[in-house]
Amino acid sequence: MLHPYRETVLSQLHPGYQHSANCLEPAVLTFEAVLALPPQHRRKVIWRLDQGFGGDDNLNWLLERGYGVLAKGCSNRRAALLAQQVQRWHAVRDDKFVGHVPTPAGLNQALDTFVIRYAVPTGWKHAYLLSTLHQAGRATVLLYDQRGGAETEFRSDKSGGLQVDKRRKHKRDAQEAWLLLTDIAHNCLSWLTRCLFAGSPFASFGFLRIGRDLLRIPGTVELEHGRLLSVKLLKSSPYAADLVDCLRRFGQ
Repeated sequence: MLHPYRETVLSQLHPGYQHSANCLEPAVLTFEAVLALPPQHRRKVIWRLDQGFGGDDNLNWLLERGYGVLAKGCSNRRAALLAQQVQRWHAVRDDKFVGHVPTPAGLNQALDTFVIRYAVPTGWKHAYLLSTLHQAGRATVLLYDQRGGAETEFRSDKSGGLQVDKRRKHKRDAQEAWLLLTDIAHNCLSWLTRCLFAGSPFASFGFLRIGRDLLRIPGTVELEHGRLLSVKLLKSSPYAADLVDCLRRFGQ
């Protein structure tokens, strides 16, 4: 679960065989506890959910708690049936179209329901989105597709600079500790990108490049009573001069 500043709000460890639909409620309840979220503020929170989380029971539970949703429905059969109700398709791009249909049965309140038609090598497939945002179909689809930013962060932690996939512990508590330490490292790197590297040649660096090319530059640091006095980096590094400029600018 990611913060708008690309920081991790929370991570939870579940057995590999557990379906994602069963993870939603404990994640939301933990989210409320971590952020001390008052009930009256829930209407400002929009849960953007992938297909595995978008069952009717989960959506009804979120709606009953006062949240907004932007979710991909989990039933392929329902998607095919809803597609037959579309009277007019609107282009999102050349190989993707969207159409509006009535809210399907099984949901406790009316939601904007959009069927997506997209091209695959064997022809056309269908999916559907359920939303409380009251936006047009194309805008709803484009907003839902922005969830890829979170997936990029997860891939960065897994196979990038933090290499979560390389760390496996036999005990559950030990593995969860690794996960929490990774969250701390992730948030520290997010802070570096946002605060220290803003406006520098490193602003576009991902976690892999930060860990591989910047944090491994040999050098010395001089501290006095917790105050940074000087930083000296190996001059032969192509990034040393720009990194020193970042540190000097931040120190001011």
